[in-house]
Amino acid sequence: MKRNLLLLLTFTMACYIQAQTKVTVSVAGTAFTPANVTINVGDTVEWINTSGTHNVNGTQATYASNPENFGNSLGSGWTYSHVFTTAGVNDYRCDAHFNFGMTGTVTVQTPSSVSELDANKNALFFPNPSNGTLHFPNVRTIRSVAIYNMAGEKVLAENLPTNYLTVGHLSKGVYLIRITTNDTEIHSQKLLIN
Repeated sequence: MKRNLLLLLTFTMACYIQAQTKVTVSVAGTAFTPANVTINVGDTVEWINTSGTHNVNGTQATYASNPENFGNSLGSGWTYSHVFTTAGVNDYRCDAHFNFGMTGTVTVQTPSSVSELDANKNALFFPNPSNGTLHFPNVRTIRSVAIYNMAGEKVLAENLPTNYLTVGHLSKGVYLIRITTNDTEIHSQKLLIN
């Protein structure tokens, strides 16, 4: 039993990790390299300070139009990562070198969604992103559905007697959905709740 649980957890995490993207930004001198990056909701940006005293300041106190707060303290030899969960353009800067033009942007896009069932007849569910109800066109082949938050906690688990599942009560953000079919196949995919 423990072995099966460990195997399931390993498979689920492998699917989760594969679905995420990490972009690395080098911090040195008076520049972020690359200074401007474009990612999807749920992706990570990792800044690595390779020389000098720097910080990453993307706070809403500094940039009021940023969709979310992020940043670290001034220092040297650090690595800082942030998972972006809201679409939009995030400006940031190094406070110590702002006057030298040490700035950057992280543009966060919402992944494209399936808008019609005919667009993909093999889709396990749609729409993604969702703001209320997930539809399962092949409900006869699905045994159960589980949804996990980014901390790995199960927030919803149901056997699927109908072709829909209400998710409107979940907070906005990125989740992992795990679908088990009647033939015991497990499918894991990133799910975005708007």
